[in-house]
Amino acid sequence: MIFLSALLHKSIYDIDHRRIGSLRDICVALNETFPVVTALIVSPVTGNDKLIIPWSQVQNIEEAPLQLAVAQTQLQQYEPHTEEILLKRDILDKQIVDTQGFRVVKVNDLKLAQIKRTARLVGVDIGLSGLLRRMGWQGAMDMIGRVTPLQLAERTVTWNYVEPIQMVSSNTSQLAAVGAGAVNVGAVGVVPKVQLNVSHNKLSELHPADIADILEQLDIEDAEAVFERLDDETAADTLNEIEYPLQSELLTELGPERASDLLERLAPDDAADILADMNILEAERLLNLMPANESQPIRDLLRYGAETAGGLMTTEVLAQPQDASIEDVLVYLRQHSSHLDMVYYLYIVDEEQHLIGVVSLRQIVTAEPNTRMHNLMDRDVIKVQIDTDQEEVARVIAKYDLLGVPVVDADNHLKGMVTVDDVIDVIHEEQAEDVSEITGTDVEELEMGEESWRKSALSRSSWLSINVVVGFFIAIILSSAFQPVLGTASALTMLSGTPPGLSVRIALGSLICLVPMLLLAAGASGSQSLGVAGWELRSQRGQDLWRNLWRELLHGTVGGIWISVLATLLSWVLYRSILLSIAVGISFGLTLLIAALCGLALPNILQRLRLRGSLISGPLLNPVIALVSVSVFLAASLTLINQFLR
Repeated sequence: MIFLSALLHKSIYDIDHRRIGSLRDICVALNETFPVVTALIVSPVTGNDKLIIPWSQVQNIEEAPLQLAVAQTQLQQYEPHTEEILLKRDILDKQIVDTQGFRVVKVNDLKLAQIKRTARLVGVDIGLSGLLRRMGWQGAMDMIGRVTPLQLAERTVTWNYVEPIQMVSSNTSQLAAVGAGAVNVGAVGVVPKVQLNVSHNKLSELHPADIADILEQLDIEDAEAVFERLDDETAADTLNEIEYPLQSELLTELGPERASDLLERLAPDDAADILADMNILEAERLLNLMPANESQPIRDLLRYGAETAGGLMTTEVLAQPQDASIEDVLVYLRQHSSHLDMVYYLYIVDEEQHLIGVVSLRQIVTAEPNTRMHNLMDRDVIKVQIDTDQEEVARVIAKYDLLGVPVVDADNHLKGMVTVDDVIDVIHEEQAEDVSEITGTDVEELEMGEESWRKSALSRSSWLSINVVVGFFIAIILSSAFQPVLGTASALTMLSGTPPGLSVRIALGSLICLVPMLLLAAGASGSQSLGVAGWELRSQRGQDLWRNLWRELLHGTVGGIWISVLATLLSWVLYRSILLSIAVGISFGLTLLIAALCGLALPNILQRLRLRGSLISGPLLNPVIALVSVSVFLAASLTLINQFLR
């Protein structure tokens, strides 16, 4: 086995040991499970800028030096085919889909293998080891690994589980790698308009929920390119699994005709949920493109509140009159089962569509063919009103162990039913809301759009401000109670004029009074980060660690700056010392940023240690933040005060 990074820029020699040039890239054909190397792209020493050596003239690439099987005078020029790509240009550093791990990863290196006279691309390295290898640090890491327990595991995805992402359509309706349209790479003329003969076949074989997870990891352009290549049935199922707001963004990127076709394939309640999050004019345009019999149920559902039984229910419900026989019901089921969301319950209605009873699927299957529904039905029907809150609907289904609950209006007309899969989504939303209220931040605020980011930052900063203000009143109490011992307020008014040793001693007494304010603010900041990190581990299994780290750095910086200003002002009001106030403000900001990172890091560390990294880590987080915060605050503040007084 050999890696591409170890081959690039290596010298190539002919059979007579004359140096031909250095390896620039490797060309492979994609028409097999493991792509076969077809040519080497070489930067020649002679100045010729179009040297592409066919693999048939290559003897060896796994052992140094890279050796050709012919003399320089016998070299032939290779013409790449449309199904071939260049590894460095088209794959290295690009995003790919690991269809086994259901994730989007970046290619840090490529693994090749030469077996007899054939060389193949066998996998991609997505780990830190691949990046270090390319930077030339592999030797140092190997040396460290020999004398310490530190080992960098190789993270390789075999090529049969790889799906390229960055694609654009070509004029021949095939897929072309982004950036592959260039006629040359540097001084080497290569593959004009490289084509890929794959069309996301591997992705299409995945479950729609797994495809949705992959799309959510991509930016909108790449997600739309992948989504467009899915067949209508798979695309509709995948669209239903994708989280807001990517659903509406994808529909906007698609053409109106295909977007409306996909919505037609969804259950009315699912289509209504998607359209409810879209612009009203755009949603109306898509509805107008749908047949009236398909769009009307969706329009009816859009009239109800999103968090009510009416907003959750589907109108596709199995209902029959009370004089229908078992045979009639089975015939109806055979004809309409593909359009029904739930067939475990048959609801019995009268001529005016009033709900009067329910029959289970088990009763239907086991009863005699001529049995009438009125002889089987249970008249004590558990039901909810159309304006019932979604949390109450979830409670009813959970309490009575139902797979679905019928929805009626004020006059007991059957309007639809809420199924258990919709209730699971409701439970997830309610849990997220509860955790958000406890931690003072939106734990599902993953999008970094301008408006959502401002809202989340304002919410966090507001709770931090409350903690700082409460801490300020505690500092007043402590300063008043222990002024004779600590020598705080009166002495600090002359801080800049006192000897350095005495100033630090007086400042230290004042800083001690501010420690409760610090602990309250740092604890709140850490709890907010812990809530987000714990929720991510619960719902995403920690797959977005770096994305979350970047977000917490942004939130921690914004919150830290605001709290720094607030702490500076309050410290000045309390002690009337501008030097102390500046030192306190800067130290507060630094401490809160560190506390936020601790809240994010702790549950992830616990998870990697195979321990429980969830919201219950709070009791462990508090002493860690207390220790770190007080140490950083006192050290930073006293250091700054010493600098100011020099």
